[in-house]
Amino acid sequence: MTGQCGTASGGSARPPVRAYLGMIAATLFWSSNAVVVKLLLREFPLAQAAGLRVCLAAVALAVLHLALGGRFHLRREEIWRFLSLGMWGLALSFLFFTLGLYYTSIAHAVFVGALVPLAVLLLARREGQERLTVGKLAGLVVALTGVLVLALDRGAGSGPNWKGDLLALCGVICFAHFTVQSKKISSQYDPVFFNMCCFAGGGLLFLPWIAATVRQVPWSEITLMGWTSLGYSAIFGSAGAYLTFYYSLRWMKASEAAVFHYLQPVLATAFGMLFFGDVLTGPFAAAAALILSGVIIAERW
Repeated sequence: MTGQCGTASGGSARPPVRAYLGMIAATLFWSSNAVVVKLLLREFPLAQAAGLRVCLAAVALAVLHLALGGRFHLRREEIWRFLSLGMWGLALSFLFFTLGLYYTSIAHAVFVGALVPLAVLLLARREGQERLTVGKLAGLVVALTGVLVLALDRGAGSGPNWKGDLLALCGVICFAHFTVQSKKISSQYDPVFFNMCCFAGGGLLFLPWIAATVRQVPWSEITLMGWTSLGYSAIFGSAGAYLTFYYSLRWMKASEAAVFHYLQPVLATAFGMLFFGDVLTGPFAAAAALILSGVIIAERW
């Protein structure tokens, strides 16, 4: 799932080159992750594909946290808080997005995923963190029109399907809820530690399911491509994407970072065409344009 863990801080008028390089890296990691997860699903059952990604990402972040001299200490109430955040932001959102990719095309899944900012807006409005303006409502209507058009698309390629689109939308709602809730506390923690705790919370919730389905995995038949896909998705597509994103936001404004956010579904669709033979149809192109336009209108007005 593309998105953000926590809040974005404002940056200077002229971000350094390393900030742009970090944002480019995050964009490429998130965009390519959809393709990698699709490859992963060819060799791993759904539970393992989603759960192992979260668990390995938590391990990678824990190693980084230790390497930076960090320590592990949480109060009891913090443990429950991170379990809740991990359930919504990592366990459920990753699970739904993985299921969505299993049943629909990469292009459909990533453009449904582009609705995260609008879902965050609606939930933040309910929490009193945002207010709805005419521009934001107009953007919401335009984007939802795009979703309806997307549901009509049945192009060639890796099988667009409304069931997969709906599952991806469930992932969007879960991640939006996580984003709104994490905004209340994320500034209290170091970014590496915060993301590590969120991934650890999600991983702990996945462990029973992973253990129950471990015998379903044909371990001896998993190819180098399967192991490479798992490692890339966990380390780069998950942990690495979040960290490079937050690293860049130390200097960049949210409006500057938004440009890269708009590129993610476009790049992911291009990767889907390259690796899976996805074909762009007229309805899909119209739906994609409406969704992106709606998101841009809502974010800027």
